[in-house]
Amino acid sequence: MSVVVVMTVVVVMHRGKIDHMLHMFMSLALDKLAQSVQTQELRAMALLVVVSAIWYNPVLAMHLLDKYKLPNSNESVVEQFFNQLFSDAEVFIGIHDKKVAVLALCELIMHPTAPKPFEHIADKLIPFFITLLKNLRIAYQLRREEENEEEDGDDDDDDEDDEELESEDDEWDEDGAEYVAKLEEFDPTDMKGVFDLEHLECFDTILDDEDTSPCEFNTFKKLLEFLLQNKGGHDVLMKCVDSDLQRDMQSLVEFADKESARKRSEMIEEQGGYNFTNSFQVPQQFNFG
Repeated sequence: MSVVVVMTVVVVMHRGKIDHMLHMFMSLALDKLAQSVQTQELRAMALLVVVSAIWYNPVLAMHLLDKYKLPNSNESVVEQFFNQLFSDAEVFIGIHDKKVAVLALCELIMHPTAPKPFEHIADKLIPFFITLLKNLRIAYQLRREEENEEEDGDDDDDDEDDEELESEDDEWDEDGAEYVAKLEEFDPTDMKGVFDLEHLECFDTILDDEDTSPCEFNTFKKLLEFLLQNKGGHDVLMKCVDSDLQRDMQSLVEFADKESARKRSEMIEEQGGYNFTNSFQVPQQFNFG
């Protein structure tokens, strides 16, 4: 198992408890990113270590990122890092990876004191969110389809799930096919035995429990609401958003609402369903006069 994977898991699982180790973890990950020869998977995991650190503590992580210097250079790596991150949205394959990236950047933007190093690359931020969240939506739908097939194969349940998937998003066929194609493009022989396709999916972290972890879609919705209340940040981040991206954002907000409704319904079902009391007295006679 790669040390880079271990660092990511440790950072996520020990939020607020390993401040003294964050510098070492981030430096090792940034050293990997500075290497001229690297696999796509190693680059993704090194990026994820830094992203996880931002989720862990945005202020501390950004301070450490700003202090890091590239070999033989006095230039700050902050802008280079975010340029690389925003250009590499498609290398985040696992659900965990994409979720952490979304939550971390939302946390950074909404944090009251953390620096916002997006002025010169703001046009890449919203498309980065859109790419990750659209792929996440498809990945969740695929996983639920697989779970339904594994449970009991009930035809009625399968029909209901199919209808829900069809009604949720008209873009499912096109985006879903593209996402699956990207998964199939990955060559396990290029991973040098270190990674598998969903390299963090075999670990259950605090961000992988759907019942207790924050929903990335609702977090993104909160970010959009936050930006609307902060006109300066809204103007910077939204200046390059075209009509297609606006439709994507609206679709993701609607999906966030559906996810909230689904979780409420599941919670009620787990608690035994709705509880209807007999507090209302049915009249013995009705007067329609």
